This record gives sequence, C-alpha cells and structure tokens, in this order.
Amino acid sequence: MFPDGLVHRSPQDRVRYAEILVYIAAADGALVREEIAMIEAMMGRAMIHPESRLTIRSGFEQPIPLEQSLSDIDPALAKITLRDAALVAAVDGDYDRRELSALRKIAKAGDVAPKQLSALLDWVTAGWEWFDEAGTILS
Repeated sequence: MFPDGLVHRSPQDRVRYAEILVYIAAADGALVREEIAMIEAMMGRAMIHPESRLTIRSGFEQPIPLEQSLSDIDPALAKITLRDAALVAAVDGDYDRRELSALRKIAKAGDVAPKQLSALLDWVTAGWEWFDEAGTILS
C-alpha cells in the first residue's frame, strides 16, 4: 500500500526525501541503529535504487545540509518528508531540540502551520503507543 504517491515521484525527489531523513537522524549528533533501520525501511518503501542507497548512506557520516535539500522542494514532497522525518526523529525515544528545529524547517517548506506540526508529532506518539499495544495483545 502506497497511499502518499512517494513511489511515483522522480528518482531525484526520492533521493532528496531520503537525504532529509538522514539529516534528521544525524541532527542530534548520534546515529542509533533504530534510526538507521527506519531510514533503510523507508528507502525500501520509496523504492530507491540500490546504487542510490549507497550514496545516501554516505550521508550518515556527513549529511547534506538541510537548507540545500529543502531548496526549491515541492510543498507536497515536503509534507510527505515531514511525516516520515517525524517518525525517524522519534524512533530513539525522544525529540532532540536540533531534530525539532529541523522538523520546523521542513514544515515551513511544506507550508505546514505550527499547530499542524504539533498535531503530527502527537500522531507519531499515538502511533508508537498503538504499536506497543501489540505486545500486550500477544502476551
């Protein structure tokens, strides 16, 4: 199921999307395996070519500056990226102030109001809580 149309974007848009996710993961200064796993999964969902993934992975050490990735980004792509960047930022258990700052910049590029960003972050929290419920159900 691909409800957001990301797979129908150009290869360049999908690489830009992944580069921004890498930036978010590295924003707090420490890449953790959960962030890397999330990005790998999202690159797969976006159907990014394996050769492009190698280039994107090099950003784990030195991410492309966010401002460069956001330059002239289509607001619809920025919104998709914002949603997934919020998931990446939350996967290690909390939002670092640098991650939040970067999320605000992505939101601005997507014409997303602060209230909408707040609602999105609440949605991410609810999603993690929903996912954790499976442990209770299956125990």
